[in-house]
Amino acid sequence: MKTENKLSFTINLGNYSLESVYQAAYAMLDRLYFYFDKKDQGTLLAEIKPKGKARPLELQALKDEFFNELLNSELRVLVARRTKKIREALIAQALIGASAEKADYSQDPLGIAQPWEEKYGAKKKNDR
Repeated sequence: MKTENKLSFTINLGNYSLESVYQAAYAMLDRLYFYFDKKDQGTLLAEIKPKGKARPLELQALKDEFFNELLNSELRVLVARRTKKIREALIAQALIGASAEKADYSQDPLGIAQPWEEKYGAKKKNDR
């Protein structure tokens, strides 16, 4: 439904999470005002209003841009959910490693801190 300098539409919450809707709206807050109202369990009524004047075609373009951002946000949410356990494991490993006793760097079991000359001998001037 179109009204003066506003555009109302519905969002199917079966396709998009509420978290994604908020993320997409946040990404466009510099240009649009957003109003949301839950119609029923699976439908969200959204209204966008530009922060300046906009013609009907510009309003439709902003709505289309919002839905592109909504799709992008939904994908980020899905990836975050799927990789949650991996991220938690990496963070736990990093915290465990950081809390382990500090290594004594004066010990060099691999001999990598030894200067080249000591390890292989100094080159003689005649060897050049």
